[in-house]
Amino acid sequence: MLITYIRSSSYNNYSYCQMQYFITYVLGHLSVSGKKADTGTVVHKTLEALAGLKKYYQLNPNDNKILLTDDVLGEIVMSRGDLMNPHMVEDLLHKSYDYYTTKSSHRWTRADEKTCLGLVWDTLTFNDGQFDPRLRNVIDPEPHFDIPIEEDWAHYDYTLPDGKRITGQLAIKGTIDLVTELSSDVIEVVDWKTGRRLDWATGEVKDYKKLCNDAQLLLYNYAITKLYPQYKQSIMTIFFVKDGGPFSMCFDRSDNEKFLRMLREKYETIKKNDRPRLISPDRSSWKCSKLCHYAKNNWPNTNHSICEHVDTYIKINGIDRAVKDLSREGHTVNFYEAPG
Repeated sequence: MLITYIRSSSYNNYSYCQMQYFITYVLGHLSVSGKKADTGTVVHKTLEALAGLKKYYQLNPNDNKILLTDDVLGEIVMSRGDLMNPHMVEDLLHKSYDYYTTKSSHRWTRADEKTCLGLVWDTLTFNDGQFDPRLRNVIDPEPHFDIPIEEDWAHYDYTLPDGKRITGQLAIKGTIDLVTELSSDVIEVVDWKTGRRLDWATGEVKDYKKLCNDAQLLLYNYAITKLYPQYKQSIMTIFFVKDGGPFSMCFDRSDNEKFLRMLREKYETIKKNDRPRLISPDRSSWKCSKLCHYAKNNWPNTNHSICEHVDTYIKINGIDRAVKDLSREGHTVNFYEAPG
């Protein structure tokens, strides 16, 4: 299987369903998000905007106005005194809600907007504002990372179905919700979750012990040590807004060795897989019928689900031919290229 990147969103997806991973991250098809996921997006955008406003506040202490230009919310202008105004939070939530729900295929009601606002306030008011970005020293809201793994085992050399050859290093890619500074040598990452505290691949609840070995958090820690090398220690806080509140784990550079071992195992497993498995060949699993866009929708002009069609095509023609013939139109294999 072609693999040039492991994303923060893809690492666990392979364990959840190999076929879903293949269709999404190799063939490049897009699934329609569920209503709960869209709710989370509304909440995240509101919190991101608050963090962006606070960062401007910090960087421009003499400005009477706070300015933020956001790709979704547009230009936001307010006085410094309005940063903690509850009406400003509600206004940001309303703009975020309007933007995402107009692009959603789901039905939305006024009660849904109240739910979103409630989740925002639950986050901001927890433990007297401990995780309110306006009360934090914000380093970066929503920083993106794209980092090559400079290890011998991470080198790849592929010949694509169209004959093009690509070589390079496996890279990790993703976006972190919020990065804040606690002291001159300690950084804290905050990741907000509006869903359940579950490992969806196993169905088990993520307790503190499991979170200390959580691949996404270790991946974030690795990225943090590369993006912000001046900090000696990092705290990874994953905040389950509706399911248990915040869980904070302490990491440092020594944890990178554990992450690289986990990453290598995942990378080599995916790379050698030329026959991705379905969770349930007959789609009888609730994960298929309730959660998976590819199981609930048919491949165009067929009577077979998307995952069934891809599975059958691989059985008959092989995985390379499937990549050549079934990839989303316009999709190309993405790989890390050094800046400049």
